[in-house]
Amino acid sequence: MKVSDEALLTALLAEGSVRRAARALSISPQSIQRRLNGELGKRYEDEKSRFIENVSNELSAASELAVKTLSDTAADTELPATVRVSAADSLLRHTLRYVETASFERRLKALEEGTRYEGT
Repeated sequence: MKVSDEALLTALLAEGSVRRAARALSISPQSIQRRLNGELGKRYEDEKSRFIENVSNELSAASELAVKTLSDTAADTELPATVRVSAADSLLRHTLRYVETASFERRLKALEEGTRYEGT
C-alpha cells in the first residue's frame, strides 16, 4: 500500500525524524528518503519551516507572560527573599542567554553577508 504525500508529511512533522515516521507508517526509511529527494522534499522543508515559525511565535507570546511573572515575583516584597532572588537569578540567566544568542545571530548574519560585525 502506497502512503500518500500528505500522510508522509504529517508523519514526518509529528514524529520528528525519518526513522520514527517510517516506523509509524510501517514503511522503510529508505522509501521515505527516496521520496524526499524530489518535489516532496521541498514541500517537507516548507512545511517544517512553517511549523517551526508557528511554534516560535507561540513561545514568544508565552515568554512575555513568563518574563512578567518572574519580574513581578522578583519585585514582590511580601514574598520570601529566597523566592525573589531565585526569580531575579532566572531573569538574569535567561537574559544573558538571549543576549548571547542574539549576538551570535548578528555575527553569523554578518559572515553570511560578507560584512564586518561591529558588535553590541
